[in-house]
Order: sequence, then C-alpha cells, then structure tokens
Amino acid sequence: MSAPVFKHSTRFTLKNGDLLLFPWLDAQNACFSMDSVPEDMGSLNAPDKPGKSKLLFAGSVQGKRIIARGVRLDAEHSSPHEEMKKAVSSAISLCESEGLKRIAVMLDNDESGLVHAAHDGAITGGYRFDAYLSEKPDLPVVFAAVQKGLRGIRNRVDADSVVFEYCNFARDILNEPPNVINPVSLSEICVDRAKDAGLKLTVWDEKRLEKEKCGGILAVGKGAKFPPRLIIGEYKPRNARKHICLVGKGVTFDTGGYCLKPASAQMGMKYDMGGAAAVLGAALAVAELELPVRLTVFAPLVENDISSTAYHTSDIITMRNGKSVQVDNTDAEGRLILADALCLACEKKPDMIVDAATLTGACCVALGEDIAGLFGDDEEFNSLLVQCGRESGELFWPLPLHMPYMEELKTTVADCKNIGGKWGGALTAALFLKKFVDNEIPWIHLDIAGPAVKEEPLGHLGKGAKGFGVKTLVRLAERV
Repeated sequence: MSAPVFKHSTRFTLKNGDLLLFPWLDAQNACFSMDSVPEDMGSLNAPDKPGKSKLLFAGSVQGKRIIARGVRLDAEHSSPHEEMKKAVSSAISLCESEGLKRIAVMLDNDESGLVHAAHDGAITGGYRFDAYLSEKPDLPVVFAAVQKGLRGIRNRVDADSVVFEYCNFARDILNEPPNVINPVSLSEICVDRAKDAGLKLTVWDEKRLEKEKCGGILAVGKGAKFPPRLIIGEYKPRNARKHICLVGKGVTFDTGGYCLKPASAQMGMKYDMGGAAAVLGAALAVAELELPVRLTVFAPLVENDISSTAYHTSDIITMRNGKSVQVDNTDAEGRLILADALCLACEKKPDMIVDAATLTGACCVALGEDIAGLFGDDEEFNSLLVQCGRESGELFWPLPLHMPYMEELKTTVADCKNIGGKWGGALTAALFLKKFVDNEIPWIHLDIAGPAVKEEPLGHLGKGAKGFGVKTLVRLAERV
C-alpha cells in the first residue's frame, strides 16, 4: 500500500507545487490567520455554501506554482472533523491529477483538533492499494502549517500514526486477492507483523483445533484447499487495568459453501474477514502503543469452499463447549467459527468481550452500508463503545437482543440450528452467538457487514476495504 507522509510545524515556507488548503468553520470564521495568506494571492473569501469547497487561486506566487482551495467545514449533516478529513482526502486526489507535490493545511491553532483530522484524512484518506499496479501513484506530503497551539501535539500525532498504520494494514490484508490471502498465508503474515509490535502470537493448525474440539472452525474449513487456522494473540502489560478479549470472524473467502452465493454476491467476499482484520489491527496497535490494558485476541480463519470434503446442510456439528448445532445453511458459516472462538474467550475470564464480524446482510438492510450494528445487554458497555466509535469517526447503532427470537433457533435433533427464520436475521445471528458467551461476562457483538464490505467510498475513505473497527477498538482499550 501507499499513503502520504504527514508533517506538522509552526514554521512554514512556501514551495513550488504547493496546494494550500484554507478551511473555514462557517462563512465568517476562518480556521487560519489572514497573516498566513501570501500577499500575491490577495484577499480570500469563504465558499458561499456550507460544506462546499472552491478554487481560491491558481498561478504564480513568489515565482512558485501554487493552487489554493477554500473549504467550509459546516456541512449540514456532518462535523467539522469529518469535513476536514474529506477535504484533505480530496486534495490528495487533486494533487495526483495536477502533479502537485505538497498539501499545506493552513491553521491558526490546534484548539479544535483539526490537525488530528487532517492527519487522519492524509494517512487513511490518502491510502492507495497499489501492490499490483505497474505504475505506483506519486502521493504528496501533507503538511499541517499551524501558527500556534502545537504544544503537546507531537505525542498524539505519534500515537495516531500507529493506529492509522494498523488501520491501513487491516485494509491491505483485506484488499489482497483470495489467491494470495488464505488461512495459512494470513497467519504467517500476522506472525511476522506481531514480532515488531510486541504482540505474542500463537497459531493453532487443524490438528490442534481437533484436539481442542473446535468443531465449528473445523467444519467450515474442511472443504478448502488451505486448512483452517486460529490466531491467538496475547498482550500482557504489568500495569494492566482491565482484560479485554477481542474475537474476529476471518472467512478469507466465502463462496457460501453448498448454499452457493450467486456470482454477483461473491464479489467482495474476500472482505468477509473484516472482523479478523479489525481485531488483529487493533491488537497490534494496542501492543505497539503499550497501552495499560491486557488484551487477548482470537481470529478463526477459514475458507468457505465447495469440495468433496465440504460440510453439508443438515450436518450436525459439536462446538467447543459441547453444544450441538444443526447446519441449516452453509452460508451462515461465520457464526459457527465465532462460536468456538467465543468459548475460548470466555475460558480466559476477561472483564469484557467484543466480537466483530461481517455477519449478515440483514444488518445492512436495517442500517445501510455506513453504520454497523451493535448487540449487547450491558447498557453502560454499549454506550461506551458507541462513544468510542463516534470519537473515531466509526458509527455503531444498538440493536436488540430480543430473547423471544431464540425460539427460531430451536430444532428437535440438536441443541440449536445455525439460522433463524426469514426476518430479523441480524438479531437471530447475534442470539446464536449469545449461546456461546457466559452470561456474567459483559459482551458486545458488532455486525460490521455494511461499512467493512462497502466497495464504494465511505466518508474520506476511498474504494475497497475500510479497516472499519480498528480505530474504535483501540479507543476502547484507551478508555477502559
């Protein structure tokens, strides 16, 4: 992948090929000092409409080629921070097309935290997956030119750089094609990456999974060329305040199994490991940042393929905790591998568990592609995670764990089946997972099928994988 370099300083000197970005909070209030405007450019006025941008100047200043754009951050249905991210991301695209070398975000001070937003817009908004391009994009440097108020910002920029790096790492492994990423190769990539971050990683192969009675992971993965794996990551600082377990669904490609998805629905199924990417990226960031929280991460990895050894509808499998499950749909595979991992998480007796999964299309029907569903019965914990998401620019909406729907998971030949009725599919999927979580442990299930898989841009994030969830989970680790 490629991403711009981000710098910040109170010292700014105009360079040839600069794109100057001048932000206003509204029509009257500039976020920069007029003293910072080069004399050759004349007076500047804000764009006429809220949330809009406009060309302010294009030409020569002090013998240097300069383009200046103004942007208003007061969009009706957004926040100044989100608009700043989008403005920087759009400016990067403009630099690519115009052959400009640097973006200078002109700010008077950092009291409003716009440097943080510009940083996010640069590193995650400027991300390009270019591994297979013969010609790589020439991305600009993004420079926050702040006249005052930078004291103490260096530590935040350094910490944010780590989080943004692992957000983009999650996007990298999701964007790789399925002929490159599979359970075996992904586990090897993560082992190598964990060494530098300080995260202790263990990988269970199919033999260990069988010994540990992880029937769900084995059943879903047994039809593929590449056998299943379970990544277990551990970070144990001496000053840990709490112990969090993170669990992420890692289906490296989902055909649907014998309940085969149509061709159009298989597009994007390399992203069905979005939950695993989120929890692994977050765990690597937490370890590298040396946050004072104990973290254990479980990422079950499988390919859901068709072959002579693949599992069938009406199969009955036994999970890690001894519960039997009748398979009514082989395309409801994610909950089966999560069930084993949740059992293992509960055995660690943590203070809280969060699982993340691209689990159901029903959640997209309910909330659209921009918002993830949140299920949990601890209201304080739910509110904390929603707030962490909001602070990170990732949106979650609580949905009910409606217990009467448990009836839809009943069957006469096993303890339960793996899918409910026609309606409320996101709810019955969450209720299935609840069967494998100890009631005394606060638990949240995040259905990220919308924002994690969305192919089109999401806010300042471009096409392809979004790395959704990494920022929120790191923020949670900071807050507990």
